Amino acid sequence: MKSQTRIFLVVAVILLAVSVGVTARTGIARSQPTGTMNSISAARVGARAPDFCLNDLDGHKVCSSEFRGKTLLIDFWASWCGPCKTEMPAYEKFQQRYASRGLVVIGIGLSMDTPANLKKFAQKLGVHYTLLMGTMAVQNKFGLRGIPTTILVDKKGVIRKRTVGFDYPSKFEATLRRLL
Repeated sequence: MKSQTRIFLVVAVILLAVSVGVTARTGIARSQPTGTMNSISAARVGARAPDFCLNDLDGHKVCSSEFRGKTLLIDFWASWCGPCKTEMPAYEKFQQRYASRGLVVIGIGLSMDTPANLKKFAQKLGVHYTLLMGTMAVQNKFGLRGIPTTILVDKKGVIRKRTVGFDYPSKFEATLRRLL
């Protein structure tokens, strides 16, 4: 009986990994369902974005309250994330293009990665916007279920768009321009 349980668990993990890999490779964007769990409900479209304080990749504390009155693009990412390599340079261009209109791009690296790996990855991509070291607490506050996860927050602190998985940056830009 124990061996059957182990086999079942191994097969389940493999199927999950393949499912995530196929989604990442095909570029299929999936919108995060809202209201299905407490942490997701707290960070659903139309809700106020959770407050957080995290360290940047050099260890300096940064709090979301510093960006009140700004439009935020929050991107959860990791150094091993293939789709992140496509999205992050586009978000860097957004930061350069729209900073004067109140946009702040924040990248939150997954807590299972190291600051050194995250920094190296971002430098290789030419990304210079605010990069923070994620924690499980913040990942839970935002109901993180996969990466990349990108969240657009308006100037009043309300979540206006949330996407889990790869999405074409042009789709975010269209929504972003309406929020500026």
